[in-house]
Amino acid sequence: MNKKGFTLAEVLITLGIIGVIAALTFPSLMSSYNKKVASTRLKKFYSTMQQAILLAKAEYGDVEYWSRTGNLAEDEESETSANYTATLNYWNKYFAPQFYTLKVEPDKGNRKNLAIYLTDGSKLSIWNGGCLDINFDVNGDNNPNTMGIDKFYFQFCERESERNRWLGDKNIIFSPYYAASVSNRASALESCKNNPRMCAALVVLYDGFEFASDYPYKL
Repeated sequence: MNKKGFTLAEVLITLGIIGVIAALTFPSLMSSYNKKVASTRLKKFYSTMQQAILLAKAEYGDVEYWSRTGNLAEDEESETSANYTATLNYWNKYFAPQFYTLKVEPDKGNRKNLAIYLTDGSKLSIWNGGCLDINFDVNGDNNPNTMGIDKFYFQFCERESERNRWLGDKNIIFSPYYAASVSNRASALESCKNNPRMCAALVVLYDGFEFASDYPYKL
């Protein structure tokens, strides 16, 4: 009995076809995966922050009376400065109980910032200014470390004057950066295109933590 199998040429051709198909589909699959990871971690971070604020308010009262020393940018007394220490103490008191962290340390990019590495692989870099400026990086220190792609900008404002200025509503305490400047999805999309720091407003406030087909940056 004669047994027939594939020839070497046929096997090579088949592998070549599979390789071409994989090369064409892999970028799309990776983009879809990156979007899913970013969406999930953004939603988790935002929800945890909201919960932490509510629980801290119940224990310590209105945020206007929380014990943060604001805007220590001019302090140059050491490499990390009092700004880092004030931010660390503030974080530990009001927010840390609701977060699962791997480590907390001065940020490599700016040692006056507080870097908080979360167990899901994301990272917070917090600057103690008039408000708390919070850069949320969905994949920690991994590249590309680019605003609008894996980094998203938020603010937490205790003082009513700062809320009116940055968040556009005295009743809003925590929100994407400069949310006051966008009033609908079209303006949020345009702002995201012109300034990647504005992309958190588009994704969180208008697109339900998803990256729509017209999102201007490739994840």
